[in-house]
Amino acid sequence: MKIATVGKGGAGKTTIAGTLARVLADRGAGVLAIDGDPNPNLALMLGVEQARIEGIPFIPPNIMRIKEDPDGTRRLELTHPESEVLERYSVGAPDNIKLIVMGHPPDGSAGSGCMCASHRAVRGLIAEMSAVGEHTITDMEAGLEHLKRGTARNVDIMLVVAEPYYRSLEAAARTCRLARELEVPHVFVVANKVASDADSQAIAAFCSRHDMPIVATVPADSRFVEAERAAKAPIDFDANSPGVQAIRTLADRLTEITTTGTPAARTGGSVSDAATDN
Repeated sequence: MKIATVGKGGAGKTTIAGTLARVLADRGAGVLAIDGDPNPNLALMLGVEQARIEGIPFIPPNIMRIKEDPDGTRRLELTHPESEVLERYSVGAPDNIKLIVMGHPPDGSAGSGCMCASHRAVRGLIAEMSAVGEHTITDMEAGLEHLKRGTARNVDIMLVVAEPYYRSLEAAARTCRLARELEVPHVFVVANKVASDADSQAIAAFCSRHDMPIVATVPADSRFVEAERAAKAPIDFDANSPGVQAIRTLADRLTEITTTGTPAARTGGSVSDAATDN
């Protein structure tokens, strides 16, 4: 399955993406992780050692090119074989995960140019890279720009990470609308940093009003904060913390959805509850 995590800045999408990748890889699945954020942090959440992070290569924007077929159809194609892309631009993370990191603006400095080509490169990689194994997990740029450019068009599942406050939920609603316009097959909300029943009820009520299915609830976990202070992946810091356990449940639900091919009903309740209602 091809998964993208999206959300407002600070919502926790990178933590969800990195931990979900580790959970799936620990179960024996081949995982390609793509950091599609120009401010990349996925390596740390995957458990790549701090000393290696600075040396991670960025994919060049010209890794993809637009090709026009004889019938006039335009499509993206890799300018290098998959094996070469992995050899030159990927780094290994724990549990045999392969990580590819999106490039910076043209010369790497502020005001140096737009990220159009880099977004195109990420869009192409999501669609074309299949040599690693069963799963591709992409941590998208915060905000909506990547969706407006269609960067996440080729994913099977979009996880919209939302915190229990109004601005985050409003951003999640806009993201869900755009994702549906892109015809992403499965668009789900991950309720993150939930500290109380009141938080959970507020998210459920908002999502119900806006026709947004909740696939998982991840609690506000102090162990995640401690892991970040220690510059460690949450799953390496405490593999049994409440947050990690919730993401294991998320992995179970996503696997079931893709295996059975049964989409969740568009409701504010959980996916499992929605499936029962149908």
